[in-house]
Amino acid sequence: MMKKLFLSIGIVAALTSCAVEQTIPSKVNVQDVATMTNATSDALLYSLPVTVVRVNVEVEKTISRVGPFYRYSQKMLNISDVVTQDKEEWKIKSINIETYGKPDPAKQYAISFSGDNAAPYLNLTPSGVLAGINTDALVLDDYLKEFTNEYVPSLKDVNFNEVGMIEKQMVKTSTAAMAEETANYIYKIRKRRFKILASDYEQLPPDGQSYEVMVRELNALEKEHMELFIGKTESFIFTKSFDIIPDKMSANNDVLFRFSAVNGIVDKMDVSGAPVYIELEAIDSPDLPDNVVISNKNQEVRNGLFYCKPGKVKIKVIDKNVLVKEQELYLGQYGQVVSMPANVLEKADVSIRINPATGALQSVDKK
Repeated sequence: MMKKLFLSIGIVAALTSCAVEQTIPSKVNVQDVATMTNATSDALLYSLPVTVVRVNVEVEKTISRVGPFYRYSQKMLNISDVVTQDKEEWKIKSINIETYGKPDPAKQYAISFSGDNAAPYLNLTPSGVLAGINTDALVLDDYLKEFTNEYVPSLKDVNFNEVGMIEKQMVKTSTAAMAEETANYIYKIRKRRFKILASDYEQLPPDGQSYEVMVRELNALEKEHMELFIGKTESFIFTKSFDIIPDKMSANNDVLFRFSAVNGIVDKMDVSGAPVYIELEAIDSPDLPDNVVISNKNQEVRNGLFYCKPGKVKIKVIDKNVLVKEQELYLGQYGQVVSMPANVLEKADVSIRINPATGALQSVDKK
């Protein structure tokens, strides 16, 4: 009986010993793809971003058309502030600066692993920029543009074709007579609106909503007939984006685009427009020591996850000599690439978030 007991204990001990011997420690190593002979086999690949600066310029085009009766405005309606010349004018309304990340060809890395570890789940943008490890956040490539053929209205698109002329106006044979009849019609509209508001009718609308509809219609009718005298002005808003990828060797004072009050945004080489400059100034660039000191030459060197400590820059947009926009931004290419301890990725319950625009480390948490 004792022999059987010792034999059973021995078998359990042997099995336990085998199980222990079969447990292989987790090992993770991250390498720069440029240093590898084969980066396409047994590795998870990711890129750190180069930060794209996108300048969104909102411009407004204003088109003014002379009314056909503008010469009679003062005489018939006692109005002097009228459009006297057809013209098109452009102006810059606002400038917005934002950043995105796109893969940096010089910062591509491969994660290899061995042992009984849980392989890390990479969260990448569609273009392969690292956004996190063991996270489920969906990140898109925001730097991609949608190109549309946007129609820009001209003088011919602002006209008076929609004005409903009454028969008395149409039968007049001279411009002066038509203007006089139109002015009389405007006074009749005003009189009718006053009577409605003063409830000076035998039969009134049944409810307040009908009042509002009638007054709104009379206001619109008066406006379109008044425009025959004072002219018509319409404004249209457009946004044009400029993407730049600055680096530490970028010119400090570069032409972003040229702008003309007559033609709007024109090409950088079109001297019909005045230059709008963009300036970049590095105000905080990390400079951490990156020499690896190995006390034991036989010591195995493994890298952890590479991420970026971005640098801070100040961006200015200058129209001629006027500062129109100033903003501080973090750019990955103005920073420094650093590595986490290798054992961070060897823990199955670790979740890491990386900023896909700059490559900066945002958080390391337990899942």
